[in-house]
Amino acid sequence: MARRGDREEIGRVMYDSERLGATSCMISVDKGTIARGTYVKIDGEGGRFYVGQVIDGPYYFDSEVGNRDPVYVARLNAVVTGEVQRAVLDRPKPKAPVCLLEKDLVQRFLGATGNMSIGRLTGQESVQIGLDSDTLTRHVGIFGTTGSGKSNTIQVMMEEASKAGFSVLVFDVEGEYVAMDQPSDKLQGLLERFGLKPTGISDLMVYVPQNSRSRRNDAVKFGISFEDVDLRVFSEVAGLNSMEHIYFLDLIEKVRAVAPAFREVTLKAVLERLSARLRAQADNPTLPGIVAEAHTTLYSKLTVIEGLKIVDTSVKPINVMNVLTPKKISVVDFSDASDPVKNIVIADLLDKVFKQKMENPDTPKLFIALEEAHTFISIERREHMMATLVLLLELARRGRKRGICLNIISQQPARLPPELLELCNTRIMHRMSSATNIEVLKQSTGNVPESFWDTLPSLGRGEAIVASPRYTMAVITQIRPAASRRLTTE
Repeated sequence: MARRGDREEIGRVMYDSERLGATSCMISVDKGTIARGTYVKIDGEGGRFYVGQVIDGPYYFDSEVGNRDPVYVARLNAVVTGEVQRAVLDRPKPKAPVCLLEKDLVQRFLGATGNMSIGRLTGQESVQIGLDSDTLTRHVGIFGTTGSGKSNTIQVMMEEASKAGFSVLVFDVEGEYVAMDQPSDKLQGLLERFGLKPTGISDLMVYVPQNSRSRRNDAVKFGISFEDVDLRVFSEVAGLNSMEHIYFLDLIEKVRAVAPAFREVTLKAVLERLSARLRAQADNPTLPGIVAEAHTTLYSKLTVIEGLKIVDTSVKPINVMNVLTPKKISVVDFSDASDPVKNIVIADLLDKVFKQKMENPDTPKLFIALEEAHTFISIERREHMMATLVLLLELARRGRKRGICLNIISQQPARLPPELLELCNTRIMHRMSSATNIEVLKQSTGNVPESFWDTLPSLGRGEAIVASPRYTMAVITQIRPAASRRLTTE
């Protein structure tokens, strides 16, 4: 294999065997193989060089001249003269030498730098892939099927956000992150390859809903104050229809009118008022049938919520200002909680942190990880949860200026409302085989070569396609292992 100065040639540009387009060429590699996504430098005339990215191959041709070397398609991304990068207006000549692009040039070209290191470029492990923490406030989507490495990526993002001074709030569906204050007990050899050692988080707080259990013995129990909930969002999560919501608000006003000024309005008081109204209707029917039926179903739904033992309990709500502490990771453990409890808590906490950030803009940036977001609000339930969707959109759009970063995590991005999916400017996409889910991401994610989408179903564990507005184009990345401990849930 020849060398040019301090660069090692890996191959040559081939004569065109077919029309590839104005910004592509074929290269033949002399020895071994290279990965798709690898960046190469192709010599041009007059001291110029082309920056290319391998997007397809290898192919093998049994040609008349005996060339059986692997052949790749490289997309030409830029022409560089000196320090000036320009658009590609021509193509390299056949037999032009091809080398791997130096790591510093790759990073500079990609824009894949920042104060958050998430992994390395697949095929060129010397190239670190980073994110700028300022980019996170344009929100992140993390997608992938079970076993693809999604949980590790979430944990890495939390570690990096904490290092960058963010406060971190994660809604932990499986109870995986409750031991992050301990060093990792896995993949230590792989950690060393990334220049890291097992390290626990220094400031971790784990919360668990009242009447639920956690594998963390010192997890702090919490409840929700009915007096403080957003009533429209609470109604949606409780499953009230429009008529039930109207009578719900009327009952609250009736309770508030007779309650002493010093006493909070409770869900129990509302139920007692509703129960009295239903007893009066049974003794002396005066309400129209449809109204009486709405009161009866309202009573049933509110009784279910009361039975969850999360609203107006003996334990205090989470102090949101404690969550908004620099470098602190707050984990809400839902591993033993029902879906209704999970949804009520998520809606309440998102509302509280949004209001606190709007009222206290000097608090640290906030990184929120919402696991399995499609189970909280889905495209199927969109029309019945507009207030909840508006809450998320307001938190993302207005909260961005206050340093809120929303991480939407899902195995099924096709089930997310499109408004929510479109908020995720940075996307980390792990292995996915569903054509429907891939197509949704494909239609709404820019700068991803077509061949990358073909690769998505076959990505290895921990590999991901990362697309960010700060990147020149998407990259296939090996996400680093988390340095802190994650509990297995199988």
